[in-house]
Amino acid sequence: MFSTFATLVLSLIATSVVSALVVPRATAPQGWDTSALEPYDTYHCRYVALQCQTQHNTEFFSDCCHPLAAGESASALPAQCQMPSGDSCSNGELVSNDDGCDDGPSSTPTASPASSTPVQPAPLPTTSNTPIAVPAPTTTSEAVSTTAPSTGSSDSSLNYGGYATYFYQEGNPGACGTVHSDSDFICAMDQSRYGNSGNASPLCGQQVQITNQINGNTVVVTIADDCPTCQNENSIDLSVAAFQALDNLSVGDLPITWKFLN
Repeated sequence: MFSTFATLVLSLIATSVVSALVVPRATAPQGWDTSALEPYDTYHCRYVALQCQTQHNTEFFSDCCHPLAAGESASALPAQCQMPSGDSCSNGELVSNDDGCDDGPSSTPTASPASSTPVQPAPLPTTSNTPIAVPAPTTTSEAVSTTAPSTGSSDSSLNYGGYATYFYQEGNPGACGTVHSDSDFICAMDQSRYGNSGNASPLCGQQVQITNQINGNTVVVTIADDCPTCQNENSIDLSVAAFQALDNLSVGDLPITWKFLN
């Protein structure tokens, strides 16, 4: 049990260092070890209440934003890691009794999210080396449409409703088993499309053409990894160079359309 927990936590720490922004999904990701870790809905609620999605690459994230071992109590964490006063959990979802807005821990500086709209939960990484993606800004009650809008392109091969994010390579092989640099034009596909991250997918090596819906910039990338934390099946995690071909890294995430080229 301890070995499984240690692997999950080490994987989470390693990937969180190279990620821009992530929030757990409301449902546990595949591979969540219920025997070794605290209940997922408990972790999800605390993560959102502390606004961990704005704290990556900080000491606060390292201290407060990782899952606890089964039987470990959050009350043993430092004071800044406690749920804000007035917040509670209901079926794993955060309930705020103030003005309906979760301001997070008052003693911890927070970064401005990509949008003023609340962030849609996304899953945690499994025990693989896969990168963490930045989720797109949607409300928790809003369903993101992945079908073509009635006024959109007539190209039936285009996929809509997804968001592009980026991740750093750090010398780690992707799920396809290859190592790349930040300057390579590669991407990680949502795990629902990729399949089991422990195996090379039939998608490995395929090329994808991605278009930024805001400015029209387009980039062609090669699939080299899977993304268990992407917003939805039509979202794609990009290498640094590929994302920069679409927009500045400071954007964090952006709406896209895309299609397979081969």
